[in-house]
Amino acid sequence: MTGTALTPPDKTDIVFDAARLLCGERGIDIARCDSGKPGVLAAKLKGSIREWELLVDCQEECLSLPAVGLRPPRGLLPHVSYHGSVCVNDGQGLSIDPDRREDIAAHTLLAAYDLLEKWSTDEYAARAEFMNELEGYWNALPGSVRGQAAFEIDGRDRLISAYGDRQGKQSAWYFADRGVRPQEFDLTKLQSLRALYIHLDQLPGIPAHPHQLTHDFLDEVRAALSSHQLALWNELLNPSKNARKTNVLLVSVPRQAGGRSLIGVAFAARDREIDRHVPVFPLTARRRMASHMRERGGASLELMAKRVAVLGCGAVGSVVADTLAAAGVGKLILIDAEEYSEDNVFRHVLQPIYIGFPKTIALKHQLERRYPGLAVEAFNITAQRWLASTPLKGIDGVVVAFGAPSVERSFGRAFRSQEHELPVVFTWLEALDLGGHSVLMWAHRPGCLDCLYRDDEGAPCLHPRTSFLEPNQHVTRNLTGCAGVFVPYGALQARKTGHMAAEQMLGALVGSSTARAYRYWVGDGTQAQAQGLRTTPWWSRAPSTSTTVATDQAFGRPCKRCRGNS
Repeated sequence: MTGTALTPPDKTDIVFDAARLLCGERGIDIARCDSGKPGVLAAKLKGSIREWELLVDCQEECLSLPAVGLRPPRGLLPHVSYHGSVCVNDGQGLSIDPDRREDIAAHTLLAAYDLLEKWSTDEYAARAEFMNELEGYWNALPGSVRGQAAFEIDGRDRLISAYGDRQGKQSAWYFADRGVRPQEFDLTKLQSLRALYIHLDQLPGIPAHPHQLTHDFLDEVRAALSSHQLALWNELLNPSKNARKTNVLLVSVPRQAGGRSLIGVAFAARDREIDRHVPVFPLTARRRMASHMRERGGASLELMAKRVAVLGCGAVGSVVADTLAAAGVGKLILIDAEEYSEDNVFRHVLQPIYIGFPKTIALKHQLERRYPGLAVEAFNITAQRWLASTPLKGIDGVVVAFGAPSVERSFGRAFRSQEHELPVVFTWLEALDLGGHSVLMWAHRPGCLDCLYRDDEGAPCLHPRTSFLEPNQHVTRNLTGCAGVFVPYGALQARKTGHMAAEQMLGALVGSSTARAYRYWVGDGTQAQAQGLRTTPWWSRAPSTSTTVATDQAFGRPCKRCRGNS
């Protein structure tokens, strides 16, 4: 006997049944419509003011919430794009069970309904929320072109420069203040244009589907200009006399959520008037200004004005400088007398192309290109010479990354003799894989680097209490003669130590650190043991000792340099 094959149920039927059950529990009227597309469910849900006809994709290919769309008429609605896509969830922290796709699709349909209902009952709040999302909406307008802006969206009306093509057929559009040509922009073969940036409290004439951006938008904006803005507008169009010329108008409007939204329009002008024979097209701009990238990238804007000196720009010091810049410190002073060599390539942040260059000069070039808004002062001299000729007033912190105890101690004493109070971090590595150290002290407070150079009875000694390696052991290697002597350690060790030291300095800059602190990390010592190196009892105890206890132990012997510890 031949069996009859069963047709699997349509996914849209399952989703609709699940959605109807959810709606029944909440007293929402729902009816099915024809979507006209396979795998897409269309449903009409009755809201408090209007009906919402929604489309939900019931396919299973992606591991995110299914796409939901709103059929026209739509108008201007928060979190709904020009083409009707409803932004239900930003996807951050979203966890989805791939075995419940139909339930998820039904849930997403109801989530879109709830979002639309939320903003339909308060017109003022809906308008404010829409303006918060204006840039995303504008970018979806027909014919929209994306550019990049390197000028501050600060509400200060002014003429700026634009670089692009007349017809708007290429996406390489750039905007900057007049006279500024950012080196990160490739302006080759792009025409230099004039542009106007203005700020308005309200933006008129935003096109809603199915309407497109037209010259009427420019007319409405022009009618809303102040006398000062109108003068700038006339100046923008003046060069267009007797010739067609592409112009750009950029407009910012306030966001209730904070900051400003920025949109633009490119248009042609002739005889100082808008040329209505040439179509307009919308523009949006990715923001390349330092303040925006810092905030979005997690860098602190509060640290923008901080000025930190890094003495020693080797493997550890370069990591410190890079980390401070990435965290938002706006001004760095780099001091090192050495050139970058091939020996350091695998444990230094500099690229190999800088071999043979002074480390500080190379770091200045690389860091300023890497971190917008960063200003670096580079000194290719010894730290002793720099300190002798540089007042510390105006410097907010110093990191010393020499890895040379005698030199570090002399600098610790020099900082204490200065009138200026500031935090100083000393950081150094142990050989191979034993670990790394970072010590924070304040120039005029109890607790200094000499405190570490005391034995258990408090008498001065040549080696710090914090050492992991017993003194008087040979740890250097020699590959090419005396000039090639080096202490072996790797990139991982350098980065861990540099990050630790930078974190201590950042804590001091924002006022979250104590007057003195000792931080460290302890490696497994496998390489050191293979080399037959002897370790101190502290290396064995350190992993199970809290940093608070370790700090008390490190500074626990009073010294004449800081008049004892309280």
